[in-house]
Amino acid sequence: MPPRRDVPGVKPSTALRTGWRALAERSASVLPLYLLASGLYGIARVPLLVAGLVALWIAGASGRLDPFVEVLRRSQRAASGDAAGSDPFASGTVNPDQLGPGFGDAVGNLLTPEIVALLALGALGAAVLGIVASAVGSAVAVGGIAGLLRGGDGVRAGVDGAAAYWRSILGVRVLFLLALAVVVVPLGSVVAGVASAVLGAAASASGAGAAPSVGGSVAAAGIAVLGALVAAVLVLVIVLLFAFAEQAVVVDDAGALAAVRRSVRFPLDRPTAFLGYVAVAFGALVVSVTVAVAGSLTGTARLTGLVGAIALPPIVDGYKTSVYAETALPDDPNPTPLDGRARAAFLGGLREAGAFVRDHPVANLAALACILAGGAIGWVATSSFGVTLPVGSDVGGVFGGGPLGPVGTAVNLAVNNWLVAADLAYSGLAAGVPAVVSLGFNGLLVGAVGGAFDPTAFAALVAPHGVVEVPALVVGGALGLHLGAVALGAFRGRRGADDVVDAVRLAYRVLLGLAPLFVVAGLIEAFLTPAIAALVLGG
Repeated sequence: MPPRRDVPGVKPSTALRTGWRALAERSASVLPLYLLASGLYGIARVPLLVAGLVALWIAGASGRLDPFVEVLRRSQRAASGDAAGSDPFASGTVNPDQLGPGFGDAVGNLLTPEIVALLALGALGAAVLGIVASAVGSAVAVGGIAGLLRGGDGVRAGVDGAAAYWRSILGVRVLFLLALAVVVVPLGSVVAGVASAVLGAAASASGAGAAPSVGGSVAAAGIAVLGALVAAVLVLVIVLLFAFAEQAVVVDDAGALAAVRRSVRFPLDRPTAFLGYVAVAFGALVVSVTVAVAGSLTGTARLTGLVGAIALPPIVDGYKTSVYAETALPDDPNPTPLDGRARAAFLGGLREAGAFVRDHPVANLAALACILAGGAIGWVATSSFGVTLPVGSDVGGVFGGGPLGPVGTAVNLAVNNWLVAADLAYSGLAAGVPAVVSLGFNGLLVGAVGGAFDPTAFAALVAPHGVVEVPALVVGGALGLHLGAVALGAFRGRRGADDVVDAVRLAYRVLLGLAPLFVVAGLIEAFLTPAIAALVLGG
């Protein structure tokens, strides 16, 4: 869709309304795109998770875990024989200083050069995949928004955009990182060199071997702060100059270099639209910070992730794409009130979730098998240590708290688990591998905790809400396996783009159906599980 240079540009206010209307009026076409873009980052976690698990296996096979386990055994024996009751686990948290001598050495014993290299390799792989995933996600999101501006199907346009534009957007991301490196690295070197010279001169003036004077230290600190401010300004300039490069890729079908050149020219060609973007971006930042602060104060911090993933990005991208393409969102020929669409979406989602479980038994059983296998491995691994950790005297403290009490906890749990399910689903597009790894890893964590704690205590703390939460997460993982099978079939030429679009839409509808289940699980975990655990455990 070439930019319409023969007509007056879209006003910033119209473009901003376009972003809001895309989210509010076309939510069924927009939210799947941004959940998909967010979920793709789950692919980047795979190398780090695999590296961590392999490192743990190497440490266990080589006996390097034994000193760590022995420290825990000594602490447990000391706690059980301490008449004064100074149990290091009594508060529900563990302070390493209370675990006795040898704890630091035991942890350090795990960090061999081989394990450190393995973890570094995993981190590097995660960084590379993260950049690629961000490029694909941006191609999906911007391509979908551009498709909506054309009057087309946003999800179909997003899927097509991922195939058509991800390489060019990846090139833009690489050029952006190179631009940052060209600016920040030399500046940092100069600042570090000047600050070091000032400190050296101050030390020389104070006498041979003497520490730098207070004035010299202050001067060096001032240089470092000034350098940091200059670097921050330059980074901001680079960010703004690259701001419309992805829109240029999608709207103009431009390559990476051409897109960057057009983005750099945009502030000169369209200063009003560019200043409008600065205002919109600053407003989005203010909203994000406000939500983060409010979440921190009320104990509902996970709402920040929800807002940052699917609420603000469509509005900002809608503005940028609209002003760049000089096209506003067409009117919806069949408008439906938002509340009516929300009720229909969630109720329909519950039906879709049930139908998905019924119609895709293999995917659901495979997801269940992944989480059970991980749980069994974790249980066997930690139960073999012969260490049983007590829950602590404050059972309710296990579930956290905050100004809103259980309400805040319930909100955090529901939002977090729903986002986890969305990540499981959409990261599975990478042939289902991230879904398998994430399911197995989460099962491993639960099993490892279960093997290290008293079985009765573990059941009391997990079972009440787990009977709702775990099956819902299994369905999320099954969605990932289903999407992976569809994407793999499309890659092999056995399925078409329509099949991928249908699978992306199905995942979104099922995720809407899982949302009420996570709300119920969060309420149970926040309000009922502590009471049940206290009754069972006498805490």
